[in-house]
Amino acid sequence: MFAWMELNNKENPFYEHYDRLLEICEKYDVTLSLGDALRPGSIHDSTDASQIEELIVLGELTKRAWAKNVQVIIEGPGHMPINEIAGNMMIGKKLCHGAPFYVLGPIVTDVAPGYDHITSAIGGAIAASTGADFLCYVTPAEHLRLPTLEDMKEGIIATRIAAHAADIAKGVKGAKNWDNQMSEARADLNWERMFNLAIDSAKAIEYRKESTPEHEDSCTMCGKMCSMRNMKKILNGEDIRLNN
Repeated sequence: MFAWMELNNKENPFYEHYDRLLEICEKYDVTLSLGDALRPGSIHDSTDASQIEELIVLGELTKRAWAKNVQVIIEGPGHMPINEIAGNMMIGKKLCHGAPFYVLGPIVTDVAPGYDHITSAIGGAIAASTGADFLCYVTPAEHLRLPTLEDMKEGIIATRIAAHAADIAKGVKGAKNWDNQMSEARADLNWERMFNLAIDSAKAIEYRKESTPEHEDSCTMCGKMCSMRNMKKILNGEDIRLNN
C-alpha cells in the first residue's frame, strides 16, 4: 500500500473512501480489522511517535465505524520489550475507546529466529494479562520461511499456553481449575488423566513412552526418588528404600 501511494502520489484509498467502505461493511455485516501499519517491526521501533500517532487515528476510525453500526478490532504491536507491553496495552485500549485489541506476540527480542513462537508467547502472555483481547499465533518459521504444518502446530500451542497463562492471571472463570485438575492427576500419578488434560496430549504421551519400564509409576526425571511415589508408599505403610 505504501508503494502504491508513493508511486501514484495519492492517499490510501481505504482511508480516503472510508465512509463508502463502512456502508459496504454495514450492509454485509462485516467487521473491520483496523491494521496498524506502523506497528513496531523491531524492538528498536516500539512505542515511538509514529506508532502512537497511528493509534490516535485508529481511535478516530473506530468511532466513525461504530457510528455506522460497523464493528472493529484493532491490531496492536508486533515487536516490543517486555517492560513496555503493559503500558502499550493501556494506551492502545484507551486511545481506541476500549475496542477489542489484538497483538502479534508481541515478540520480546529480535535475536531468536527459529524460536519466535517462544518470544511471541512470552510477550503474548503479558499482553493478554494486561489488556489484549486476542493473540495472533507466531510459528518457529517467522521471519525465515512459510511455516509447515508442524510449525503451525508449535505456534498455535505456544500461543494457547500464553493465552491460558493470561486467563489465570486475569482470574477468568474456570481457567485455574484446569491447572488444579492437572495437579491432582500428578499427585495421584494418574498418567491417563494427565494426558487427557494436557494441551498437547500426543507430545506428552510420546515423552512418557521414553521412560524406562522400571519406572511405570513415575517418570525418569526423579525415578524412585519421585516425591509423589514415595509419599504414597509412606502413607500406605510401604518400604521406600532405594531397592524398592
